[in-house]
Amino acid sequence: MSCLISGIFTIQFGLVNGFTSLRIRKRQTSTIKTIEYLIKQQRIHGFELNALLPSSVFSKIESGVIAVVPNFLSESDISPLRKDAQKLWTDQKFSTDALAGYGSSGKFDPTKDRAVLRLQQWKTADSGDYATRQKFGDLISRVRGELSYNLNRPKLSTGEAVSRYGIGSTEISYTRFGPGAFLKRHVDEHHEELKGPDGWSKPTRRSISWLVYLNDSNWDGKTEGGQLRCFKRRDKPSGRIGATENGDLQLGWLHATAMDRYERPVYLDSGGKHNHGECAMYIINERDKTKTYITKFFETNPILYVAGSEILAKRVLFPGRKDFAERFHLIEQSKSRISDILKRDKTYAGSGQDALLDEELEDVDPRGGTLVMFDSVTLPHEVLATKNKERWACSGWFHEDQQPVTM
Repeated sequence: MSCLISGIFTIQFGLVNGFTSLRIRKRQTSTIKTIEYLIKQQRIHGFELNALLPSSVFSKIESGVIAVVPNFLSESDISPLRKDAQKLWTDQKFSTDALAGYGSSGKFDPTKDRAVLRLQQWKTADSGDYATRQKFGDLISRVRGELSYNLNRPKLSTGEAVSRYGIGSTEISYTRFGPGAFLKRHVDEHHEELKGPDGWSKPTRRSISWLVYLNDSNWDGKTEGGQLRCFKRRDKPSGRIGATENGDLQLGWLHATAMDRYERPVYLDSGGKHNHGECAMYIINERDKTKTYITKFFETNPILYVAGSEILAKRVLFPGRKDFAERFHLIEQSKSRISDILKRDKTYAGSGQDALLDEELEDVDPRGGTLVMFDSVTLPHEVLATKNKERWACSGWFHEDQQPVTM
């Protein structure tokens, strides 16, 4: 439910019986104000919550690290979700995506790979425990509203991003990792210019990644594996990460230096035409929010499409600005099938990659009831191999509408 006050700003209220605490804080832009709901011992559509998202969640996402909320759901809440997921797996409703790896033999085994209950199956009313999935979707929709206001990402709650994916207004699924399965390092979203000819064809893009684990609450990653490993920045970023308010996605970073102790997000301006040409990188000046372009205009293909693109970009895109060229690096290096083959380590088997020199590791055990969230664009991560057991979760992405295409 929402109400309009004096025609200036809108406040959204959750579907709860009452509030124990309500705090309003200003946003940095316009007269829109945000609301942080603090709900103590409320039941939202059948799910018990000790508290809605604490303020630390928003500050962590804003600084480019993973936000972890232990005991977000109780065992009594996750048990019907886990049972529903397990039955749907038994009923062969899951799809195996072959994105995960397992063991060292390389032989495909669908029982050990990552499998997902895709959105269409999730929304099928006569499949499994649909009522439980509805309740969970309502809860996740509530989480989405909290993030939209407190992160100043209004597009999380408007447009096709909230109508396209049905229950919970999110890309949502069950996921199962079989024994030995792992997922290599990656990021969940890339700039539209890096997605090939169809990069601008989608109406929405991923903004916030999230998971709620459905395993035992005493899962021990040291003995059972399955941790979510995140590669966070060693130096604290400064500025808005992920995307600008007008929707330009972040492409890379400028390293911190002795003169500038913060890392600076680097965004890619596609020139409004979205035709994979006339692009340029820029940073935002914190004092007056103006842009400073740090590269010449260029076409993203092939410069940013090939393995080793960071070295190529440093050499050709920063004429006369060696200082920027030396500081620049991509969020995640481009990969190719050839480079994967050449670098393949048959002994890896999901043991986890090491952090780069400018990164720090953070491993999260997939304990039942834990909620994790992070920016989809800026945080590289992987899933370490599970050991002798299944790993279950509800997972998904909150979307935002993409920029309109200028014809």
